[in-house]
Amino acid sequence: MKIASYIAGIILLLNSCTIVTSTNAPGKPEKAFPKSMIGSYELIYPESFQGMMEGAEMKTTIEIKSDELIMNSGEGDSHMKINDSISINKLGKQYYLCMGRSPVLNVFKVVKKDKDFEFHSMNAKEGVTADQLRPFFSEVTTTSDLDEETGEITDSYTVKIDDKKIDSYYKSDIIHVEPFTLKRVK
Repeated sequence: MKIASYIAGIILLLNSCTIVTSTNAPGKPEKAFPKSMIGSYELIYPESFQGMMEGAEMKTTIEIKSDELIMNSGEGDSHMKINDSISINKLGKQYYLCMGRSPVLNVFKVVKKDKDFEFHSMNAKEGVTADQLRPFFSEVTTTSDLDEETGEITDSYTVKIDDKKIDSYYKSDIIHVEPFTLKRVK
């Protein structure tokens, strides 16, 4: 669960996007990661996140085994077992990595790029509204949070995924396009 909180924290730090989480996962859960994903990787953070890390040495390694993901960002290994704090779901030929537990799932579309993988979050561009999200989901709930330091109110959204519409959401112009990249090292 530590790793899910870590990734969720990273996503929250990305100030150039609108946070979108889900109450359900797309497709059907798999019992194991696809064979093509098994291996060792370095996690490359989105460019907007790297800018906030000026001078910090932020090297994160990830090892994917058949039934778990092991992450190390310099503070020891965090083990995440499939169907515990993460799931790998398949919808048609497309895979999605889901982190957390319902009703608050962080969903990532998995895109293979040669021997590497990109994880595209469901987050939307900054300023996206519930009305813009509704055509892509069965349900959209808005949560408004007040930043006590700045006095700004930010909206985040919790959605219910419709398997028939999720692909069109990821192809839309409202999706936040900066992925996390797993660069294969072995």
